[in-house]
Amino acid sequence: MITYWPSQAGTQLNQQVSGLFKKIYIKLNYNLYNKTSQILSIDIVNSYVKKELFKVILLELEILLLDITELDVSIKDLEVLNKRVLVDLINKSLLSFQQILNIEISQEHIDKSSTSTLYRRIILEHQLLLQNLLIYLIFGTSGDQTETYLFPNNKIPVQHVEILLDNLVIQIADLIFYILINADHSMIDLFYFLKVHKICRNTYVSARSIATFKNNLVWNKYLCYYLQQPRIIYNNRYQVWIFSTKGLHCQYIYAYREHDLQVLSSFQVFVIILLELQDFILPKIQSIFLLIGKVWIYIFRYAIMNSFKVILKSIAVVMRTK
Repeated sequence: MITYWPSQAGTQLNQQVSGLFKKIYIKLNYNLYNKTSQILSIDIVNSYVKKELFKVILLELEILLLDITELDVSIKDLEVLNKRVLVDLINKSLLSFQQILNIEISQEHIDKSSTSTLYRRIILEHQLLLQNLLIYLIFGTSGDQTETYLFPNNKIPVQHVEILLDNLVIQIADLIFYILINADHSMIDLFYFLKVHKICRNTYVSARSIATFKNNLVWNKYLCYYLQQPRIIYNNRYQVWIFSTKGLHCQYIYAYREHDLQVLSSFQVFVIILLELQDFILPKIQSIFLLIGKVWIYIFRYAIMNSFKVILKSIAVVMRTK
């Protein structure tokens, strides 16, 4: 039986939100390793540190919900300020996590990280990442007028809201540690940083293995931003990360994303044009190759059959001669 998220603010919504946060805190006791082929920056840290980072983000999100409720922010104000709210949530979570690890990242480096592909991708998806979720948690499903998701009559399943919350926590955690491991220091400094604070997984035991991980991570983020994200937007899909008993998984859900096409970079638009050309040309090329294949098969069969007939006739002539 499908359970739907409350449509209006009130006691039922508060109980649902409370139950949702309790559930996600329980999920933090699951296997927290990445079970996909995609690389996350948090893949390099052990489960304990990963769990603490998730807790920090959840705590900052709870504080954010209380602040928005106390300030009586309207839905329209939230839509306008959502990008700033997301940046503030990221910065506060990063600051709290630094205090836990007893480290310090310069504000200059944090500002510089805002130009990274991962940061730009998350900010581009700010509405899908945070806005819809905040509206569901504070105002109920009736407050969402964006029609981003195809659910009839504001009947949003509880599981959908749960997925959005999982995704927010995991993606912000990924960005925070991406900022930390890409701070301005050498590879040896990064190696000692991970080892001294005892946050690195046992599989990364050398500076070389950490360097390989960092290079693969940066390359993967470039591919995701310039190639994968335009394709996902073009297909009206949104990639979400979820907690499961077997580890971290990702999946794709439908989301109306036509407005995101307007804010893509020139190269991302070029990728979409290539996708359109592929959709137009590839079927025709396949039809041509299929036709050529059929012709070659016909010619081959015709040649074989005629050759076989000639051989049979030759055998018959020889037999009659004898």
